Amino acid sequence: MESSKKILFTALFFLFFNACNAEPVKQKCPLYIISEGGAGVTVNAEIADTPELREKGLMYRKSLNESDGMLFVFEKEIFLNFWMKNTLIPLDIAYIDKNGIINEIYTMKPLDVSIIYNSIKPAMYALEVNSGWFSRHKIKTGSKIEFNGCISKQNSLIER
Repeated sequence: MESSKKILFTALFFLFFNACNAEPVKQKCPLYIISEGGAGVTVNAEIADTPELREKGLMYRKSLNESDGMLFVFEKEIFLNFWMKNTLIPLDIAYIDKNGIINEIYTMKPLDVSIIYNSIKPAMYALEVNSGWFSRHKIKTGSKIEFNGCISKQNSLIER
């Protein structure tokens, strides 16, 4: 009897410990991007809109689903700088202006902290996806994004 109580207590402890340390379920929001030629593609983006979420980004992730990404949201347009510290998967990043226009796209190398990916123009958003995703979907600089209410009503729809 005493042995079964120890086993039960140990099992409950591990369940509680794992529940406390588990990452919260992340809400994904569909962004609609108009590709070259006018076709549209959707990326399901986690929203990083606080300093803590932006700092962590996609660090320590071992994979990212093909149609998923992370949208970094800033309060105003500024020059942005990203690097790949503790980021295990190869990513592409698009710097996006306040009107939802992609200004720049870069391919970033996993775990390489020697390179800082600076935006050339001020940007209000940055979208990270799997490496090669933009080219596979014919998304280039000048492409437009509809935020579909993911960030705010003010910026939720970008005119086509």
